[in-house]
Amino acid sequence: MASLDISRIDRRVRDEVKKRGLFLVSPDEIPGGVDVFVFVCTDPNPKDCGFTRVGQVVGTGTSGNFFRPYVMDGVNTKPAVSLTRLQGFFTSWEDGIKAVLVAYDDWH
Repeated sequence: MASLDISRIDRRVRDEVKKRGLFLVSPDEIPGGVDVFVFVCTDPNPKDCGFTRVGQVVGTGTSGNFFRPYVMDGVNTKPAVSLTRLQGFFTSWEDGIKAVLVAYDDWH
C-alpha cells in the first residue's frame, strides 16, 4: 500500500485538522496493497499513529474511489480501543476527514 501525499488534501480541511491540534498522517504499509490510509492523530509521528489515532479514512480500490471513514470508540478513554465505521456516502478524502472531525468534536 502506498501512502497519500497529505498536501493533496484541500487546505481548508487541513486547516480544520490543525485548528483542533490534530495531524494527518498517511504511513506506508504493506507493499502491493490497494488500500490507502489517512489517519487523524494527536501526534504527527507515523510510527506512533496506531496509539495516537482518533480516526481514519480508508481509500479503497486501485483508483482510491471509495472512501470509508472510521472513528475510535471511547475517544475519551486511554487507549481508545476499537474503530467504528461512520455511515454515509463519502466521495473524497475531504468528506471522510470532515466526518471524522465532526465525531471528534462531538466527543470532546
